[in-house]
This record gives sequence, structure tokens and C-alpha cells, in this order.
Amino acid sequence: MKILELRFKNLNSLYGEWVIDFSNPEYISNGIFALTGPTGAGKSTILDAICLALYGATPRLGKITKNSNEIMSRQTGECYAEVRFQSQAGLFRCHWSQHRARKKAGGDLQNPRHEIAEGIADGRVIEHQLRRVAVVVEEKTGMDFERFTRSILLAQGGFDTFLKAEVEQKSRILEQITGTAIYTDISRRVHERQRDELDKLNIMRAETAGIVILEPEREKELNLELQGKQKQETKIIARALATDKAITWLKGVDGLKKEISSLTVEADKLKSKLELFKPARERLLRALKAAEMDGQYAALTAARGEQEADQKCLKDAAEKRPALEALLRQKKYAVRSAEKLTLQVREEQKKAAPLFREIRSLDLRLTEKKKVVHSGDVHCRSAAKQIATDKKLKAAEEKKLTAAQNDLRIVENYLAANSRDEWLVGGLAGIEEQMGALFSIQQEITALKKSEAAAKRRLKTAGGQLAARAAQQTSRQQKLDEAKKQLELSKKELSTLLADRLLREYRLEKEVLLREKAFRRKIADLESERALLEDGRPCPLCGAEAHPFALGNIPAVDAADKKIAGLDELIRRAEELEGAVKELEAVERDSLKKLTASERLASEAANEQKNAAQYLTDITDDLTKTARRFTELQEAALTKLRPLGIEEIPGHDLSLLLAALRKRLERWQRQLRKRTEIERQTAEQLSRLKSLDAVIETRCKALNEKRAELDTIRNDLAVDNDKRRERFGTKNPDTEEQRLDKAVTEAEQAEKSARAAHDEVRQRLSSAQANIVLLQDRISKRASELKLLEAEFEGVRKAAGFTSEQQFQDARLPLPERDTLAARAKELDDQQTDLGARQKDRENRLAVEIDRKVTEEQLADLEPAYKELEEDLTLLRDEIAELKHKLVENNTARE
Repeated sequence: MKILELRFKNLNSLYGEWVIDFSNPEYISNGIFALTGPTGAGKSTILDAICLALYGATPRLGKITKNSNEIMSRQTGECYAEVRFQSQAGLFRCHWSQHRARKKAGGDLQNPRHEIAEGIADGRVIEHQLRRVAVVVEEKTGMDFERFTRSILLAQGGFDTFLKAEVEQKSRILEQITGTAIYTDISRRVHERQRDELDKLNIMRAETAGIVILEPEREKELNLELQGKQKQETKIIARALATDKAITWLKGVDGLKKEISSLTVEADKLKSKLELFKPARERLLRALKAAEMDGQYAALTAARGEQEADQKCLKDAAEKRPALEALLRQKKYAVRSAEKLTLQVREEQKKAAPLFREIRSLDLRLTEKKKVVHSGDVHCRSAAKQIATDKKLKAAEEKKLTAAQNDLRIVENYLAANSRDEWLVGGLAGIEEQMGALFSIQQEITALKKSEAAAKRRLKTAGGQLAARAAQQTSRQQKLDEAKKQLELSKKELSTLLADRLLREYRLEKEVLLREKAFRRKIADLESERALLEDGRPCPLCGAEAHPFALGNIPAVDAADKKIAGLDELIRRAEELEGAVKELEAVERDSLKKLTASERLASEAANEQKNAAQYLTDITDDLTKTARRFTELQEAALTKLRPLGIEEIPGHDLSLLLAALRKRLERWQRQLRKRTEIERQTAEQLSRLKSLDAVIETRCKALNEKRAELDTIRNDLAVDNDKRRERFGTKNPDTEEQRLDKAVTEAEQAEKSARAAHDEVRQRLSSAQANIVLLQDRISKRASELKLLEAEFEGVRKAAGFTSEQQFQDARLPLPERDTLAARAKELDDQQTDLGARQKDRENRLAVEIDRKVTEEQLADLEPAYKELEEDLTLLRDEIAELKHKLVENNTARE
């Protein structure tokens, strides 16, 4: 399992959101990193966040629930932890979170959420139930919470928990961490490695047995040389630190200068923006002045609008008054006509009331008699239908009785013909037990045959593997011999090329030549200064009175160039040979490792072939014995089955024989049950036939009596119908009465509407006359107020610099546009202030750094010097290591 990324928010002392990307190249290249810091800095919180995201619990606090959350930062309303990890099952993202009500610090804790998803982002959610997420995490990682905290992530003071675990438990944990069953393989390889290393140790001891111990004088010389080189190393380190400090100071000064230059460019750009914004700023200032007058202008505009509206209303009211007076006269005539119509309709309603009461009484008697006749007809039809149904039922019962008697004869014939199946009632259980034993042996034989075939395939496969691994061992032995031969040749070639010297000696010689070449080139460049030198007068640079190069005696540099080129070629060739030797040594180690593995595999293949042959012999013997036992049991079972007409037991599938016997028993028992059921049904059918005869006779007598009673009622109904037609015809009294009531209501409503319309028109006319008087008075008063408002606004407008009302209106801007311009102006002003502050800060910092005067040298000179010091230090440390190695070998040999 590998943690790729950790995200969390508001956990313990770490407020806000935090992200740690363990896939960052710095983490990957370093390989090992540490969490450091003082107590309370949040080191353990990072480990808690990993546990919380995976398992919803931490080693220190346990399970985090709705009732207990001590890990959420104080005075916060929410927290979460999310981890991306990779295991043998793939890439996954695990997220845990919890918040308080409305995400407020004082709210109640809510239920935590926990989920695991595939992939890195927007992957499919595998599980989101709290109890199931930890189970899925264990499936994907191979570790539950306890094993994870014992092996991968140990809490403070918890390392001894893993160390004190039992051997088997450690083994299981390590297998889950490193891969299934790999712990055993590691143990075996450690044992083999220990054996190989012991062999190497014995060889080294034999080799060191012949080492000659250094003389005391030589040992003392080496110690003194070592001390001198260590002092030299200290001095070079001090010079390197001073040079590095100077390089850092020069880079800082250069960075400040570049930043000041960048800020200057930024200031120029800002100045251009301010220049472009000038027209908009002036427009904004005019709009702000106009905005100060919005209140007075709004009052003036409102007064003008009210005056125009009142004048329009006065004109409309004067035009509508003649029409209202004519309409009032029409409404008064309509009221008189409605009153006459109402009186006529009420008189007609009063005359028709006694006839309506007489007809309703007669209709009530006719309705009751019709209900009686209809009910009687329905009852008679139902009775006749029931009688017909009873007769059909009787015929059906007679038919069923005949069929049952036929079925009974068939069942009795079957029972007589298959009487020997009656033995199965008590004997089938014994047969099933014997068949079960035969079936078990038959399965055992089938399994043994499959095992025999598998053993033959295993023996064949083992033979093929043995031959293949023997051939592989021979091939790898040849490759190892060839690798050793090539390695020896490359080492000899390298030794010949270097002529018993070290490669670093050639590199040092080349650097000395390069320095000399540079010095000579510098001397050649000083020709103008050299011309001013005079013999006997001291040199202004070195103070010498002899000037050997003053006469133009400059040494040639062609020989040095040739020697440097030769050294370059030799160093390049030596480096190539060293690389080739290292590659061949790796090939030799790999070939030796593969040869050892081939020898082990060949031995395993031989053992496998031997085991497979023995296993095949054992399987064949077991198969013969089991087949003999099956034949004996089969003959014993056949003795019991012959009375049932069975002369042979199938050898391929005994379940078919048992199924056939069970079917014969089921058919016999089914026929017995069927005979009993048919006899019971026959008795019930005879009883139902007698009952149906009595019911049919009773229902026919009652039907005849009911029909005679209905004939008498129909005669009375015909007499009443004739009387009703003579008095009122086919009309409905309720309908006629409703028609008269409706006519009265409509007449009254029409009269009422006419009166209301008359009153409404009269009211409108009165209101219009009063409104005309009111409008005339209000228009007169507002005229003087309007003159005063216009005079006041004109004074304010002129004071603000607006020559006309139209110029004032043009200067006004909508509030959103005005706010946008104001925000832009503020933004530019803020940028100008911020930029000035930053320029001043960088200039002050540059002045401070320049005052420090860490060095007078240039960066181009210091960087090569620092690189040269590093190279000198590397060479010196190699020499120190060589001296220490010689002294350690001498001490070891002495011991």
C-alpha cells in the first residue's frame, strides 16, 4: 500500500485546509523524509488524518461518532480528511467528514460521512455506509485498523506493540504489507543470503590471513598525512562556505534589481491606464455633482407630472358630464318598466299553486305502484332464473356422478394390475440406502479416475519441466562463463590503458595543464603592460626587477594543447571502460543469480517427477479396490429388485433407477388416495341430487303466487295514469313551478338591477361635478408652487456649473454605471498606492544589501571558483578515505 496524497481541514491545531502531495518529485527522488517540529506543531495530526480518512478512527481517540469528536479544531463547524492511495487492487480515494448543525461552531454534531471510491477524481463510489467502508478498505489494502496501526502507521510509543507481537502474527502482517505468501520466500532468501555471505566471509578471512602489517614508522607517516589532509579539508570547507555565502548575496542583490526593474515597467503600464481613464474620471465627477441635485430635480419633476395629470383629468371630466346626464334619464325609464313586469309574474304564480299540489299527490301514488310492479317483476325473473340454474346444476351433478363411477373402475383396474408395487411402501427405504452406498462408491470411482488422469498429466508435465530446466541450467552456465571472460578482458584493457595509475590522477594532471594554459593566455593578453616594463625598475604588480617576458619571450602553448587533448581522449576511453566493467560485473552477478535459481528449479523438478510417479501408483491401487467393492454391493441390491421386474442396475447413473422406483411408489399411493376420494365424492353427489329436487319444487310454487298478485296491482296503475293525463297531461309540476319561480326571480332581479344602474349613474354624475370643482382648485394652487420649485432648481443648477437643464440631464448616469466607474477609479488608485509602496520597499532592501558588501568579486568569477573548490574537496576526501582504509586494514590485520 502506498499513500499518494493527503487532504484535511480543521483537525486539532491545524486550522483551515491542508494538502500533502506525496507523489511530488521531491518526495519520490529523496525516498525517505521525516515529520519534524516542536510539540503541538501537528505532526501526530497528519498521521491521525490518514487513519481518519481510511477507518474513521485514530490510534489516540478511537472511533469518531456523532456523540464524540475531539479531533475537530475548536471554534470551527466542519472538518474532513481525504487520502488517495495505491494498493495491489488499484487506485482508490477514501473520504471522511463531519460537521455541526448549519456548519456553525456552536451547533450540534451531525452524523459523520465516510466513503471509498475508485480512481483519483470523480471515480465510482464503491461504498458509503459507515459500517461497510472499513470492510472495503480492509479488502483493498489487506489490513484492518489494528494491523494498519501496528505495521504501516505506528502511533507515538506504539512501535514496541509490533515488536512484541507473536511470530505468526508478525508473519501475517508482513505478508499483507509486502504481498501474499512473500514472507516465507523472504525467510528462505535470507537463509540463502546468509549462507552465501558466510562463504564470502570465510574467503576474505583466508585472503586477509596473508596481509602484511605496516611498520610503526609507516603507520605514523600515514596518520600524519591523514591529519594534514583533514586540516586541509577543513580549510577548503571554510572557503567553500564563504564563497557560497557570497554567491547567495550576489544572487539576492541581482534579484532585487530585477524586481525593481519589473516594478518600474509595471508603474509605466499603470500610468498609461490612469491616462486612459481620465475622461471616464471626469465623467464620474460630473455624474456625482448631478447626483447631489437628484432630490430637488425629482421633486420638480413630480410636481410637473401631477399638474399635467390634473389638467388632463379636468378636461376628460368636462367632456363626459353631458353624456352622464342623458344616461341618467334612460335609467329612470328602465326602472318603471321593470316594476310593471314583476307585478304580472307574481299574479300568475299565485293562481297555479293549488293545481301543482293536486298533481304532486297523484304522481306520488303512481310512483309507489310502479316501484311495487318493478320490484315484483325483478323478483319473478330472479326466481325463474334461479330455478333454471338449479335444474342445470342438477344435470351437471348427474354427469359428475357418472364420470366418478367410471374413474373408480379405472383406479381399481390399475391397483389390481400393479399389486407388486405395494412392496415399495415398506421396502423402498432399504433400497434407497443401498443405492446411496452404491452412488457414494460410484462418485469415489469417478474421483479416482479423474485423479489418475491428473496424476498422469502431472507426471508428464514434471518430465517436461525437468528437461526444460536442465537445458536452462546448461544455458545459464554458459552465459556465466562468457560474462566472466568478458569482464576479465575489460579489466585487463583498463589496467593497460591507465598504466597502473588512478583515473583521478589523470584528471588532476589535466586540470593543472588547463590552469597553466589560462595563466599563459592571460600573460599574452598583457602585452601592452609588458611593453612599459624596464630592467632594474620594480614591477608595479609583483615588485620583481627582472622581467624575462619583457623581450617577447612568451612560451608556446601548442605542446600543452596536444597533451590536454591526449589526456581528454585517455580519460574518455577510461570512463567508457569503467562503465563497461561495471555493466559486465552486473551481468556476472545477474548470471550467477540466475544459475543458482536454475539449479534450485532443476532439483525441485526432479523431486516433483518422483512424487508424481509414486502418486500415480497409489491412485491406481485405490481405483482397483473400490471397483471390486462396487460390484459386490451392486449384486446384493439386485437380489431385492428382481421381484419388481428389474433384472439390471445401470452402472452409469443410479439416480435414474431410484427416481423410477420413487415414481412407481408415488403412482401406487396416488391411486389409493384417488380411490378413497372418488368414493367420498360419489356419496356427496347423491346427497346433493336429493336436495336439489326439493328446492326446485318449492321455488316453482312461490313464483306462481307472486305473478297473480302483480296482475292486480297493474290494473290499479292503469286507472290512475288516465286520471293524471286528463288533469295535467305529461307536464312536470316541479318544472312548471320552477319556471314561474324563475320568472319572478328574474323580474325582481331586473328591477333591482335597473334601480342599481340608475343610482350608479346618478352617483357618477354627482362625483364628476364635485371632481371638476376639486381639480380646478388644485390646479390653481399648484401653479404657484411649481414656479417656486423651478426657481430654486435653477439656482442650484447654475451654482453646480450646469448652464441648462438638458446639460444636467446629460451629466446624470445610472447608479450601476456610476458604481462601476467609482470602483474602477478606486482600483487604479489602490494599485498606484500599492505599487509605490512595493517600489520603496525593494529599493530600501537593495540599499541594505549593498551596504553589507559581502564581497567585491563578480558572480561569474565566484561560481567557477566554488565548483573548483567542490572538485578539490572531492579529490581530497577520496585520498582521506584511501588513507583511512589502509589504516583500518592494518588494524584489522593486527587484531
